[in-house]
Amino acid sequence: MSQKHDPYVHNPADAAWTKSPFSAEGNGDCVIIARFPNGDVWLGDDKNPNRPHLAFDHAEWAAFVKAIESHSPNFTA
Repeated sequence: MSQKHDPYVHNPADAAWTKSPFSAEGNGDCVIIARFPNGDVWLGDDKNPNRPHLAFDHAEWAAFVKAIESHSPNFTA
């Protein structure tokens, strides 16, 4: 049996965080996202980017986005 890929394996120093287009400017309640070349995605909190974050491999991210889109057709990431 093959071992599952761990999307947390990246070095946090390599994460190039960007703010979600749905986060308002200046309100301090923003979601930030870091994408990695292999398709992994991290989600974090802009108030504290060193705080633990969510990590998804490519398949998990696709499922997450699909689930959100099913409730909000205008969601993009």
